Amino acid sequence: MGRAVFIPRKELHGNLVKVLDASSFIHGYNPSLEKGEHYTTSGVVEEVKSKRDVIYLALEYGKLFIREPRRETVERVKKASLETGDNLSQCDMEILALAIDLGGILYTDDYGLQNVARKLSVPFRPVIARGIREEFTWRLVCRGCKRIYPIDYQEEVCEICGSPLERKRVKKRGN
Repeated sequence: MGRAVFIPRKELHGNLVKVLDASSFIHGYNPSLEKGEHYTTSGVVEEVKSKRDVIYLALEYGKLFIREPRRETVERVKKASLETGDNLSQCDMEILALAIDLGGILYTDDYGLQNVARKLSVPFRPVIARGIREEFTWRLVCRGCKRIYPIDYQEEVCEICGSPLERKRVKKRGN
């Protein structure tokens, strides 16, 4: 079986829409050399200092556009990340929200971002990494009795046995 990565055939203005997060630039994706319309957010541009020349040339050549997502879409992404337990930065939430707003493919090697994208049925493609194979959630698990708590549980120790809680990935089972 192949990789379980969503890749749509959606197009905008006759071109494939690609939404690029920071990891895509850091791992060598260059929109000036690729087909399609490329979009990113101002937050990503600020975050990626090591590849700023690639970004600025792509902007100058008209191969990359900076857009910001709708506020309500960012809130939708934030809610989904809380449900999965993924700790996404504001910049991560905005780039995923932009992919939703534009109906494009999110290019990212960030597994947390891929996981939330999968939950929201947003197509994504890794740049150099393999990419996630299945959706998962994060929970807090007691080291002692193994009781499971939601990721936003406020205590650091188990209410049953007093052992410390640790963040663990749990595979999704059904819906």
